[in-house]
Amino acid sequence: MNIGAVRSIPAMFLLNFITLGIYHYYWIYYITLEVVKFTKRKEISPVLELLLSVMTCNLYTIYWYNKYGNIIHKEIALKIDENDKDNKTQIVMTASIIVLSIGIPIIGVLIFAFVTGVLVSGMSLAYRDFNVIELIDYKPNVLLVFAGTILVGFIILFVITASLLIPDIIMQKKLNSIWEKIRNKK
Repeated sequence: MNIGAVRSIPAMFLLNFITLGIYHYYWIYYITLEVVKFTKRKEISPVLELLLSVMTCNLYTIYWYNKYGNIIHKEIALKIDENDKDNKTQIVMTASIIVLSIGIPIIGVLIFAFVTGVLVSGMSLAYRDFNVIELIDYKPNVLLVFAGTILVGFIILFVITASLLIPDIIMQKKLNSIWEKIRNKK
């Protein structure tokens, strides 16, 4: 019986943060592949699921969470004789909808602040000879805006990472328990 990988939740967060959210798409591909291998379904295509997720800017993943959540919580759980009373498929879908509806406006505002900060910092430097000591003495506001811009950039990365990971973590925890239960039976 083909079983999937038990993934570390902190490692998922770190990889998603380092890769600027690209790990989320890797995760979708491999979870779909693991489901195909375990259930032996021929109609599921991991490449198609990945392409639809990327092309719709993650809107397809709301459907994906429902589809694969049901497969994981019902079909796979039944195959290992696990009576799954804790089906969190609807919670995962709701979490992804909430995260998208709240996260996208927040990210938009943060990106606006980031771009504005870059423009203000860039214009301040363009109108002044680049002399760091002179810049510190006469234009501390420019450095403050620049530091704020960098901070906003990190906040954008964190919000994107968190928004992609909340539903992923819920599904991965269930998969981890399923794969560990199968390994312990062997």
